Amino acid sequence: MIDKLSTLDFNALSHCYLEMISFGPATTRFDFSRPQKSPGDAKYNVTLCVEGKLSYGVGESKGQRVFDDPATCAPLISLLLRDVTRLAKVGDASLRIEFSEDWIQADVDPDAEFESYSLYLSSGDILVV
Repeated sequence: MIDKLSTLDFNALSHCYLEMISFGPATTRFDFSRPQKSPGDAKYNVTLCVEGKLSYGVGESKGQRVFDDPATCAPLISLLLRDVTRLAKVGDASLRIEFSEDWIQADVDPDAEFESYSLYLSSGDILVV
């Protein structure tokens, strides 16, 4: 278990693409993968589960995922199969994933009762913020 965002390897998503997005009543899940170089190679996966505030900038759409408004999910669909260009820390503990000009950001709410997001790394490490 990784206990601090400062220990995160910010290359964890290098050469990854967004393979799948899942929408739930209180979570948004992003599954990232690296292309396999040859058949039989172990698959590299990283999963981001956002249980708190999720903001985004996708094309002309800038906003937040509102759990009881499915229309706020729509802009995220265009990120599917797109390559990650950068993983960055924003502020104290928010996490931003960039896709060229577009981005998603898991924002930390210091007043929340539960975690804001969890990052499951291919190595088996888990970051809970």
